[in-house]
Amino acid sequence: MEEPPAPCEISIVTLNCWGLKYISKLRRERLREIGRQLAAADPQPHIVGLQECFTQEDYRSIRRETRFTLPYGKFYHSGAFGSGLAILSKLPIEESTMFRYPLNSRPTAFFRGDWFVGKGVAHAKIRYGPGPKQVLEVFNTHVRSSEGLPYHVVVDPIANELSQTHAPYEQGPNDSYLCHRLAQAWEMSKLLRGAAERGHLVVGLGDFNMIPLSLEHRIITAYAPVRDTWRVLHPDSSVGPADHPAEKARRRPIPTAEFNILENGAASDGPYNTWRWSKQQQKLLGLGRPEVTVPPDTIGT
Repeated sequence: MEEPPAPCEISIVTLNCWGLKYISKLRRERLREIGRQLAAADPQPHIVGLQECFTQEDYRSIRRETRFTLPYGKFYHSGAFGSGLAILSKLPIEESTMFRYPLNSRPTAFFRGDWFVGKGVAHAKIRYGPGPKQVLEVFNTHVRSSEGLPYHVVVDPIANELSQTHAPYEQGPNDSYLCHRLAQAWEMSKLLRGAAERGHLVVGLGDFNMIPLSLEHRIITAYAPVRDTWRVLHPDSSVGPADHPAEKARRRPIPTAEFNILENGAASDGPYNTWRWSKQQQKLLGLGRPEVTVPPDTIGT
């Protein structure tokens, strides 16, 4: 049987599912709907990286909806409660690995949970063509976000990366987690560099707890052959949320909801995300209530 030709374009989706068991509202319904939306997406994604999909139940719920469009998948176990990471693929997954971060919070900070879920990087080798080097190495990583930072993708002709490290719970000179984030950025850069040196296409997906001017971001882009493609395509985009010192120093006006989506690539904390609305605003939503419209010129953050 003749091998199918390699795709000319590879469509990729990355998504934080907000799937914390016992905590996330309407978790089962939302994750099932995520599966439906992935199955109905146009264009159909070739690769999907999920974060905060912590339970086998939720993973199987998504797999049931995507079993025909994304027939290959891997749920990554790590730590006491699982990594929350999954990779789905339209293309065959030949190999998968979970890399634990050597430095990852501390068990005494149990209320933050990072140490117990075994944060790290999920990795999959995916075959996209018959050639010996036609292998796509996907890295998917995640940690809880504590700031509404924009999501970015990092890419170059042989490497594509978007990364996530330890959430910045503390700020300033007393930030005891700075060494954790720097160590994790270094680990990510080594993984990406190693895959690129093998001659493979490299894709990194996940949450993003560092702004483009941060030392952690610069470690990854300096020590691995990657570039931040969002910054390449949108060089004037924000470098952080509106109240971040690095962004305030640019003296730009507070962005609108539309600008945040189209230019800043920020979807998590903007006005379109009803899960971030105040309780008073959320009372406007629900079955049988009038449709709520968010004008595109609504001021965001």
